[in-house]
Amino acid sequence: MPALNWSKTPHWRNYHRTQDRVQVDTAKLVPNGAPLGAISALRQTAAQFGFVLASAARQKVPLTALGSAWSFSDITKNNGCLLHTGLAQHIWHVDATDLGPAAVHRDRMVLVHAGTTIHELNAFLEPDLSLITTGAHDGQMVGGMLGTGVHGSVLRYGGFQNHVRGVHIVTGPGESWWIERGPMPWLASATAAALANHVVLEPDLFDAALVHLGGLGIINAVLIEAAPGYVVDVVRVKHPLTAASIGLLENGDFAAFAREVWAPSREEPYYIEVILDPFHPYAGYRGAAHNALITLFYKREPDRAVTRSLATTGAAVSEAAHETLNLLAKALSAQPEQDLLLPLPQAVAWLVAQEFHPEPVAGAPPRRMTWGKANGPHVRQEILGWDIELYNAAYAIERQHLTTTLKTMLDAFHSNGGGHQVFTLRFVTKAAGLMAFTRFDDTVVINMDGLRTLNSSDAARNVALALERAAIRFSQHWGKQGVITSTRVARDFGSPADPTTRAGRWRAARYRLLSPAMRDTIRSDALSAWGLA
Repeated sequence: MPALNWSKTPHWRNYHRTQDRVQVDTAKLVPNGAPLGAISALRQTAAQFGFVLASAARQKVPLTALGSAWSFSDITKNNGCLLHTGLAQHIWHVDATDLGPAAVHRDRMVLVHAGTTIHELNAFLEPDLSLITTGAHDGQMVGGMLGTGVHGSVLRYGGFQNHVRGVHIVTGPGESWWIERGPMPWLASATAAALANHVVLEPDLFDAALVHLGGLGIINAVLIEAAPGYVVDVVRVKHPLTAASIGLLENGDFAAFAREVWAPSREEPYYIEVILDPFHPYAGYRGAAHNALITLFYKREPDRAVTRSLATTGAAVSEAAHETLNLLAKALSAQPEQDLLLPLPQAVAWLVAQEFHPEPVAGAPPRRMTWGKANGPHVRQEILGWDIELYNAAYAIERQHLTTTLKTMLDAFHSNGGGHQVFTLRFVTKAAGLMAFTRFDDTVVINMDGLRTLNSSDAARNVALALERAAIRFSQHWGKQGVITSTRVARDFGSPADPTTRAGRWRAARYRLLSPAMRDTIRSDALSAWGLA
């Protein structure tokens, strides 16, 4: 199990280089011996986290718990110390005797350290089990995924947190909670009591922990219910869109949309992603459409021997190169002379399209992959030794108003010349968690993916203002680069001072879980600015 190592980090930056800090006190987990059994291991890391919290409280400085430090936003920003949880990465199948009566599918239950990456979790589960959804990359850690409510990408399903059946959270030295929704327990009562000194089965406390925003404690582990193993057939096409095809997506007629863009389709896909050129998004909006870049996954349940082969052999090639930000960075890295085009925001969509390779070829079957292999790591790219700095804002909107909302966003995008971005659309249903930003029953997440320029940040700001002026409901991703304010939080989730609202119930959970000293310690600049601390 890992031990703690304290040090002074001279210069710390988060993964996407949107935060810089110097001379930061840092606690890191380091390897120390062989893995223990689940309960012993989790008790040990809980004790270590409690020790770090006690140290920060004595110094009267805030503490930020970090996973992969993936978030673009200021959600982890403060002037205190950092705790890196990345070596708490163990996963355990749960013995049937340690499960409660709610766990009907006992062979699908795993306990997962919060510092485990999605890549590691996929590798552990597949091929016999699978996650239903994740984000577009697999480098984020489980605790951080719950921190911001990663939105997922699967039709008719919510976010990654929808897999979670129980949460172990450390709230101070010697203090930890095992939290489930109830009324029946997923983890056996005796097992939960051996792990935490507070065991509660309460919907509000559980729903608060599912999107914890870094403000409820340090997530130590989660109990996840996986799905039976499956694979996906991967289709990528370039196809111009019309207002009518946008209407199909708005109406949830995903099968008809898929047939329109890929003639062999005979069913509703499992996953749809649409990358639009905002300067020429669909026919009729300021002229003709350029090709949209469309990815379709079709869920399949093949013979288990086939699935095992896909999980362990040549299919290990990363598919992350087809995610929007990777496409852009890869195009620039492969053709550095194209950086001469970057003063032109219109060049970004062209660059993204250069690395998007349609498949399958006519007459050939689609490529078949496990979910984990189809959603790979982010690949950092450089131009002439310099990191390519990326921009990513995300807006959740109601699918039933997609046509009007998309036009409003595009008009606002163009109001000052546009940003260095494309628009990426993904389709999900309402996710679990009081503070899930994908809060609408049928949600479209519209990402503004691109390069980190003043044009990009101005365009995203203009989009949010235009949606507000048009009285169009939306929410912003907690971990990305939109402009989240206390006014917008109160509009979306209700006043934190009102105990009947979503924000008020989340804040009540914070006050219940944390002592006054720990509330001062477990906080961030963002939580204070949003009125949630």
